[in-house]
Amino acid sequence: MISAKIPTFYVFHDESLPNKSWLLIGLIFVNEQYLKDINDCLLTILNKENYRGEIHFCGLPKSFDGPWGAKARVAKRWLNVFETNLCEYANFSILAVNKGSPAFDKNKFKKDFHCYNRFTAMALKAGISWHISPYNYDEIKIIFISDKKDRCSRPNGEFIDNFEDYLPYRSQLDSFLGKSRSIKYPRIREMKLILEDSANCLLIQLCDVLLGSTQSALVCNTNRETKLELGRIILSWYHDLNLLPWEQKLNLHRRVNFWLFPNEDGQPDRNIPFKLDVNPNQLKLFT
Repeated sequence: MISAKIPTFYVFHDESLPNKSWLLIGLIFVNEQYLKDINDCLLTILNKENYRGEIHFCGLPKSFDGPWGAKARVAKRWLNVFETNLCEYANFSILAVNKGSPAFDKNKFKKDFHCYNRFTAMALKAGISWHISPYNYDEIKIIFISDKKDRCSRPNGEFIDNFEDYLPYRSQLDSFLGKSRSIKYPRIREMKLILEDSANCLLIQLCDVLLGSTQSALVCNTNRETKLELGRIILSWYHDLNLLPWEQKLNLHRRVNFWLFPNEDGQPDRNIPFKLDVNPNQLKLFT
């Protein structure tokens, strides 16, 4: 009897520390079979704008207009195609860690990278449970792709030594614990961590745009209309997802997930205190 092939999922990772109160962790989950098509789609949008640089949310210009607005137009079109098509094959999950919550126990984390690593593992576990578990796989393989470049949002370099060992171990432990509690959760047969330059990885750049847009909506710490408009797009997703599944219009259920930890009771929560207001007159996305 020929055993079924164990599916491999790529998980693209980015993080942000917009202020002392928040740690945001963004993950994109992609089945290996869809990687090339997704990459080709993102690349096509870059080519249409004749843009050859790297897309970073923090570097987006003030305007979508003119030659200098190409980077912002790419980011917006990426969100558009993600909403209308790519989300079916590339699922996005974001964990907003509320470090300012009275229920957040800072004493559990002696160093910043302990907090960073634990919540990255938590976000990975939750993402697998929400996006992958419905497929009823007994086992999966995970290839976790994170930007190897130093970022101001990331803790000191010492985290790397622990992160590469801790994340696969913790994820496999969570997988085992899930099985032991009869929770619907696939066993992680193998997990590999790869640190890759985001300049060479469009899906890390897409994760950066999704994460940055969410940050813009959450803390509203920018006056650049390009970033605010992308934040409003994220808000439209969030509000649609808060409706009952059969009332939702954007078909993002189980494809995009926003969640917070901890709430006032020390529990996970889907109610996120976004500061940005939804603009009912926001311009339609580029086509």
